[in-house]
Amino acid sequence: MPFGAPGINVAPAAASAPDMAPPRWTISVVSHRHGQAAAETLAALSRQLGDVPHRLILTLNLPEAPPQLRLDRCGAGAQFELRQNTTPVGFAANHNAALAGQRHGHVMVADPDLVLTQPLFAQLERWLEQSECGVVAPLALDAEGIPDDNGRDTPTPTRLLWRNILRLRRGRAQYGPRQGTVGVSWVAGLFMAMRADVFHDLGGFDAGYYMYCEDVDLCLRARARGLKVWLDTDLTIVHPARRRTFRSLRHLLWHLRSLLRLWASPAYRTRAATE
Repeated sequence: MPFGAPGINVAPAAASAPDMAPPRWTISVVSHRHGQAAAETLAALSRQLGDVPHRLILTLNLPEAPPQLRLDRCGAGAQFELRQNTTPVGFAANHNAALAGQRHGHVMVADPDLVLTQPLFAQLERWLEQSECGVVAPLALDAEGIPDDNGRDTPTPTRLLWRNILRLRRGRAQYGPRQGTVGVSWVAGLFMAMRADVFHDLGGFDAGYYMYCEDVDLCLRARARGLKVWLDTDLTIVHPARRRTFRSLRHLLWHLRSLLRLWASPAYRTRAATE
């Protein structure tokens, strides 16, 4: 599957640190009129990396005034690029376009409204240095400290029936804090870290998904290659869960269309060998 998508037009780099070493981390964040929150998330991630060379890419998917990302509030190793879409595109296409060409170091996709509560990168790198690691993520909590269920089993029709229709598992996360690192079928796209070569070899996200399930699909494809998907519950971030599927007809239709695409995919059909 190719990176990016036709029709994405981007602005030139808004700011960068000249003559920097190749980035050890490349971080992609997409804003949907999140404004300054997106810049604050990038700055917080950058401060944790400090003088480690890293590249911050912010994509404005909808028209908005560019937020102010002050490099003096970022780590000394930061390079920054601002991208402005002339036409909105999906999650997969945005992150693919931002991360295209990255083959060295690590890459991360993150939501624009995360709150960091502890250092992350040293532990993430320890996992990513293991050859069997495909994707790793910290446990997401909501503002009240309730786990957000960002690492879970493959969404089969039966599991969705039990979870969302019969409501036997609705609102109950499979894992909580301080349960160590657990293998999961997939982690949510609100925070995914992987080696750049793994992301590149997988072809990035499948841009045929506009929203929803592109994270599931990528994780299933990684596991089909013998790689692991890990949720480190000893690492936590705060993420405001939106759960728009049952509050917006448009999001519900996007979600249903993505599920149908997922269930028809080779990665889904071969999942039994890895679960």
